[in-house]
Amino acid sequence: MSLNLSQAQDIYTFNKSKEFASYLFKSGQYELSAVEYERLLFVDKNSDSLKIALVNSYYKNGEVDRAVRRTESLYPSLSDFTRTMSELYLQMLILGKQFEKFDQNAVRLPINEKNRTIYELHREVLAGNWESVEAKIPQISASDHPSITGLKNLSSQAKAFKPKKPWVAVMMSAVLPGSGKFYTGNYKDGIFSLFVVGGSAFQAYRGFNKEGISSTSGWIFGALSTGFYAGNIYGSAKSAQVYNQNFWLEIDKDAENIIRSTY
Repeated sequence: MSLNLSQAQDIYTFNKSKEFASYLFKSGQYELSAVEYERLLFVDKNSDSLKIALVNSYYKNGEVDRAVRRTESLYPSLSDFTRTMSELYLQMLILGKQFEKFDQNAVRLPINEKNRTIYELHREVLAGNWESVEAKIPQISASDHPSITGLKNLSSQAKAFKPKKPWVAVMMSAVLPGSGKFYTGNYKDGIFSLFVVGGSAFQAYRGFNKEGISSTSGWIFGALSTGFYAGNIYGSAKSAQVYNQNFWLEIDKDAENIIRSTY
């Protein structure tokens, strides 16, 4: 009777711990829920539901790499993966941008082909392979996954994007200081460059016109004007590069937000 009572108390304590871990997870206390699930798994090492809950806790806590490593330690062989864990594992590989590992494992995990195709699309999106995305996305209906509509819009933006050419910005600023920055939409810097280069050049002209070739102020402002002019040309090329980088950074950020919100 004493032994039976002890076992009943252990089961009661275990179930209460599960309820507490679930409460922590649902209330967004993912770090604490992970601690509880680790402790529960120590007691019941073969529970798939506990394994999934533990990995999800790390994942929701923003520890994607740790969640991936813990998954691989819990399931040493791909043949051990359940369908639910397979889905979660691929999602984590995509968001963690572990594309090589995704490519190695995606076709070997037990998930249906439609979901595999969607994950492959998400992988191409976050890898920045927009030409591949453009080819794949018409094959998937918007009703197949909530991310498709948003990704189609981003794909259209990526296709329509016309990058700014640094050499064009350089040539424009060489002819008219600041105009290369206008070309890249950097209007404030463009106006500043125009006034600084033009103003220092004008002061140099005044100095030489008044005192001739020996003018101290003419040489000083002439040197400043030359430096500002060279900086304006370099800055215009850099401005074109930054413009292009910022566009793709925004696209990548929007794509990740769309994908993350649907997992």
